[in-house]
Amino acid sequence: MFCVRCGSSDSELYEGLCRDCFLEDYSILRIPDRIEVRVCSHCRAKFISGQWLDEGLPDEEIVYRALEDSISWDEPVENPEIELEIMQERGTIYRCLVEVDAEVLGKRLSQEYEVEVRITNTVCPTCSKQSSGYYEAVIQLRADGRELAETEIETADRVVQRTLLKLSRRDKLAYLPQRVEVKEGVDYYIGSHKSARKVVDAIREKLGGITMESPRLMGQDKSTGKGLYRTWISLRLANFRVGDFLSHHNRILAVIDLRKKGVSVRDLETREVKNILWGEYEDMDVVGRADDVKTTTVTSRSPGMIQILHPETFEPVDLEADSYTSTLDIGEQVPVIEIDKRLYIIEDEAEE
Repeated sequence: MFCVRCGSSDSELYEGLCRDCFLEDYSILRIPDRIEVRVCSHCRAKFISGQWLDEGLPDEEIVYRALEDSISWDEPVENPEIELEIMQERGTIYRCLVEVDAEVLGKRLSQEYEVEVRITNTVCPTCSKQSSGYYEAVIQLRADGRELAETEIETADRVVQRTLLKLSRRDKLAYLPQRVEVKEGVDYYIGSHKSARKVVDAIREKLGGITMESPRLMGQDKSTGKGLYRTWISLRLANFRVGDFLSHHNRILAVIDLRKKGVSVRDLETREVKNILWGEYEDMDVVGRADDVKTTTVTSRSPGMIQILHPETFEPVDLEADSYTSTLDIGEQVPVIEIDKRLYIIEDEAEE
């Protein structure tokens, strides 16, 4: 057997050629002469390796990444050492040089390749969704059996804005394309379903409440063939607020806080503070409102007893003293609530 180019017959052949003839035309690397990189003109995300990445990379780094992703080689190339250089920049067009040293069939080779990298401005799918008002979830904020208080709406608005701002660093669909006030409450349209859930959790940390999700099929994604769903998340606040009074398992309780995990209450007899889970919401009955609280005066105190004036009839009322009321002074003004014809002295939670 002999080399079809030089006629040599004293060496191993590669594709009909001796090693020297084979290496004369051999290209160490496979790389296109021209590479196009798509960059979102709105958020500057880059389409790299088949996906949109928002890494805040400068254009030069994008060019180098594009070159690296486009380079490949096959056996018999071994131990290639590659250097990249941007030789010229004209607007969004970069003329680049790729230098490589590698061992091929036992011989060290060096080659150079000139490549043009062009950055093309376009719009990424996420920004396209934002511009069209796309949303995946609607949070429906309501109150059970009452209207939402202005303070509750203001709190929810602040939480939604703050939470979405924080989430937007990682989820570009964490945004609010629409906020609608309806007769029953407020609807928040959220771009991302995942972020909507986190927003609901954040609101519940401030206002408590019970949630229920209702996904609905809205169509089909033409590119993937998968169903497109939107989720309505109902967040129902309790029919009571901080400062109101409840009956729960025959105990009279003052509501002192509302959180995601439940209702924080103080027993008006034992003064014990405990948490009742939202799963027991149906067992909580409102027996008094914060507006029902009156102010009266401590008129006398004796071991085990304390006397106050009824806030409406001004008649003296004797109550058993406890760890809290036994510290009150004669003449001191105290808040009281009357429930089922019984007076309770209330602790001022702000002083706790």
